[in-house]
Amino acid sequence: MRTPWDGSLSRRFDSDASLVLIGIRGCGKRSLGLIACTALQRRFITEDHYFRQVTGYTRQEFLQKFGSVEFQRRDVEVLKMMLDNHRTSCVLEIGLGSLTRTVQDHLRVYSRTNPVVYLLRDMVQIQSFLKLEDESARLLGDSDSLHRRCSNLEFYNAEDQSSGSQTEEETPDRRSIHYSFKLKDAQEEFTRFVRFITGAPSHYSGYDSPFALLETPPELRSYTHAIFIRLSDLLDSAIDLAHLESGGDAVELCVDRWDRHLVATISKQVSLLRRATKLPIIYSIDTARLLANHRGSSVPPAQDVYFDALEHGLRLGVEYLAVDLSQDPSRVSQVIQGKGRTKIIGHYLFEASSAISWEDEGCLALFLEAERLGCQIVRILRVAAEREENEAVRRFIDKVKALPGAHSHLIAYNVGVIGRTTQVFNRLLTSVTHPAILRRGDYRRDPQITSRDAVHALFESYVLDPLQFYIIGASVAYSLSPAMHNAAFRHCGMGHTYQIPQSASLAELDRLGRDPDFGGTSIVQPWRVEITQRVAAKSRHAEAIGAVNTILPLRAAPDGTVFSLPEQAQRRNQAGPVAAWYGENTDWIGVLACIRRHLSPRNAISPIKSTALVIGAGGMARAVIYAILQLGCRKIFIYNRTLERAESVARHFNSWIGGRAESQEVVRVLRLSQEDWPADSCPPCIIASCVPADTVGDEPPAQFEVPLQWLGNPTGGVILELAYKPLDTPLLRQMRQFRRETGRHWVLVDGLEIVAEQAMAQFELLTGRKAPRRLMQQEVLRSYAGEQGAFDEKTIQDRLKGVY
Repeated sequence: MRTPWDGSLSRRFDSDASLVLIGIRGCGKRSLGLIACTALQRRFITEDHYFRQVTGYTRQEFLQKFGSVEFQRRDVEVLKMMLDNHRTSCVLEIGLGSLTRTVQDHLRVYSRTNPVVYLLRDMVQIQSFLKLEDESARLLGDSDSLHRRCSNLEFYNAEDQSSGSQTEEETPDRRSIHYSFKLKDAQEEFTRFVRFITGAPSHYSGYDSPFALLETPPELRSYTHAIFIRLSDLLDSAIDLAHLESGGDAVELCVDRWDRHLVATISKQVSLLRRATKLPIIYSIDTARLLANHRGSSVPPAQDVYFDALEHGLRLGVEYLAVDLSQDPSRVSQVIQGKGRTKIIGHYLFEASSAISWEDEGCLALFLEAERLGCQIVRILRVAAEREENEAVRRFIDKVKALPGAHSHLIAYNVGVIGRTTQVFNRLLTSVTHPAILRRGDYRRDPQITSRDAVHALFESYVLDPLQFYIIGASVAYSLSPAMHNAAFRHCGMGHTYQIPQSASLAELDRLGRDPDFGGTSIVQPWRVEITQRVAAKSRHAEAIGAVNTILPLRAAPDGTVFSLPEQAQRRNQAGPVAAWYGENTDWIGVLACIRRHLSPRNAISPIKSTALVIGAGGMARAVIYAILQLGCRKIFIYNRTLERAESVARHFNSWIGGRAESQEVVRVLRLSQEDWPADSCPPCIIASCVPADTVGDEPPAQFEVPLQWLGNPTGGVILELAYKPLDTPLLRQMRQFRRETGRHWVLVDGLEIVAEQAMAQFELLTGRKAPRRLMQQEVLRSYAGEQGAFDEKTIQDRLKGVY
């Protein structure tokens, strides 16, 4: 059913505008509502709870006492009251009331100021969950599409593969028998979705480092690529989604089929792409194919088909929408007005026979017109007939650069085989193909090169330079970092090398770190804290932690002028004189990712109740404490053999917290392992052991076991063992036995998972490119030789699935 956009549905809201979730029974409103509340730090108000609060009766009780007519009248009245009285700082769940015409009319007006998200889910899953007969399921499904009339956004709640189920029933997680783990994939995806549509900060809120890949959009980075995928290929299962996670900085979904039956299907495919790649989505439409398929049809007119397809892209809250600027200007303007937080890519594609060439003033005029319409990015493509046209592209780009003042970002290149050179040297979101696309159609305008091809060509043409990366620290002979990083360099087409220097000392770092070919280094114990005094600048995260595990070079011009930090980020992968160093920390990112992945919803962080225990007081312990603070936990205990070091770390973080207007003592020291757990705090649900695997300085090896009186949390939690040599530490052996004996639900995370997570974040900082996650995880497992020898292939695959 078509719902034309009439200008009344907006997608730009005040940052605190309440979020409304609507949809039929079984679509996941309650679960996703709780996720949204956690992500946005808001109150959750449900239709059922509010009805009882206002009337004093449950809905069923009210119906039995007053009858259906009075119930329907009162139900609508209370629903409208709930919406009107909670316009800010809430997440509102609306159930069956959203199917009434009166409430839908109210929601339609409400959506002018607030995000109203229609949640949909596969009807087979809903039918199974609700145990419905076929006819009941059909009637419920028929009513579902009514929600598009009164909502301005849409989210497909795809089946969660992390647990194999998405029902409300208990399901075992990937690591522990009898343990419930629900909605982990959906949690991550929906969190990103609600933060994007509301403009809330992302996971790494305020990550102000210009080197941070997650927080820097592709248009602000150099030589970025968008993996081009046709909807038809997705629907025909011609794409291996599991292997799309690297090879691009965004994914462009090109809609080349459209009818009223495909609306929910497209919503689902966008959801699956988000989940598989975790990349920004560019939503585009193959205008020629779409309009050709509807030419001559009067219901609906071909132009309506195109703008309906565009409107649906905006409903899905995609990061980028490509708009064909050759279409009706007034309707294009309407689309741009309703874009919300989606960025508009104004798109032109010229045939080889077109009268407009790169040299014409008309081409520049088109760029300026797109900018005037409000396009943040302008994409001009041309089908090249001869190679001489490639040089014309460069001249056109120079002409745009010469315009005075600030302007929209420009994508400009020739499409097709002849234009490959211009595609390689285009700096922003070049469309590329990918090995996971299992078939190649006869679309000659579709990308012919992969991201790896383009990056390799940039190195071969000396635009980018092969650099040297290192790991500095004690006991790095068995480090897995060289294997991970070198495999990732090869995979991405980069000419870099990562190695262990002959001498493990800070004096060696001084020598290597001044080489023009120096790309950066990892810092491990015992120098994470000491190195903070040697960097010229550092991220606010490294500053707060008081430890650095990553150094990047700060380069200077020939006259000695040091480039600004944003320009330094643009100059990654390029050699040059090193004037100073920049300090970063990715240890906390790796720890944060592992805790988020494995902490059960039943142990969701509460600033008042949640408690954490950190063993150790070195640089890694500091990163763990910072990660736990970022999760919102405000009760953290440190235990360390050397009491003075533990007290120093506690003072550091309490001072930092105090500087942020939080006056309570957040980090406390446990003096003796024989002590009972403090009576004023809940037993910990997060325990992290940060003592090293080998003796370093005065730090003992990883022989720690948690005193049993500290393991009183009835719902368990997460144990992180950061040592991985040996992999099976006394702590992990203790906790396996403790689980068997008590049945408490502790998830165990060993050091291999954590080291891989921090290395992937480090790769992205050092290179500015998306890390090939699965490849790096595989390399860790294949390169590891522990006390039982190397892993066999089955064990590797099991661990990649989280089964170990």
